[in-house]
Formats: sequence, C-alpha cells, structure tokens
Amino acid sequence: MSRSAAEHPAEKQLEAEMLWQELAVGDEVMVEFPVCEAGRELLSPGTGYLILAKGQSASGVPLLVTESNIPDQRVTLYPHCICSYRCLSEQRLS
Repeated sequence: MSRSAAEHPAEKQLEAEMLWQELAVGDEVMVEFPVCEAGRELLSPGTGYLILAKGQSASGVPLLVTESNIPDQRVTLYPHCICSYRCLSEQRLS
C-alpha cells in the first residue's frame, strides 16, 4: 500500500470533521446520492434539508440530524455524504 493510499481515509475524516465544525443547526445541506431506509427514500439529491442537531457517534464520528422527505422523521447524516450546503444560520444573524 502506498503512503498516499494509507493517508486517504485520514484525509477524508479530517475533511468531514472540518465540514461538521463549519455547519450549524439551522443550515441547509444537500446529498449527492439518495439516502434510503427500508425501501423508502429519506433524502433526495437536489433537495435541501435543515440541520436540526449536531452530535457525535459513540466512536466519536461527527454526525448531523436533519429533516427528511417523510414528515416527522429525522435522519442521521454523516458529513461525508454532503455534496453542498448553505449557511442559513449566518443570514438570520445579519
């Protein structure tokens, strides 16, 4: 295994952590690929979803809780699944 191949997962983790730190509750995120559970599409590409909470898994991996396509159902989303975002929380403060 080359050195760059070994560093790749660590770089991805660092990118995910930096994105997680930049995002705030109230911001909007979009996913590149559908997020499905039990055959239902919870998150769809091209749709913005509000961040409702931020946290970390038991192993310390950063995660976000967002709204979904299904009313009253929340989704746990990991930063590496995000393709774009808008910092709506900053707009409300100005």
